[in-house]
Amino acid sequence: MTMKKNEVYLFVEKNNSECERAVALLESSGIPFVKIDIDENSVRGWMLLEFGSNKTPVLATKDAILVGLEEIEKYLRAHFKHK
Repeated sequence: MTMKKNEVYLFVEKNNSECERAVALLESSGIPFVKIDIDENSVRGWMLLEFGSNKTPVLATKDAILVGLEEIEKYLRAHFKHK
């Protein structure tokens, strides 16, 4: 998988409440992102190699890899103003 430097990627899986909350958080914040379902796109193994984890949600930006909703929330509070 090739990631573009200026994009924000959110790796999610179905039937996961943290993933659903992460999507809602990014949408309500107005942050453009690419949502990737890890099962539909068969990237679970790639995530483990690339990020060291295949737990979801994972937010990947040009300067950070955040695993789990709590880490994503902390990062967004520190780097983005919520609308």
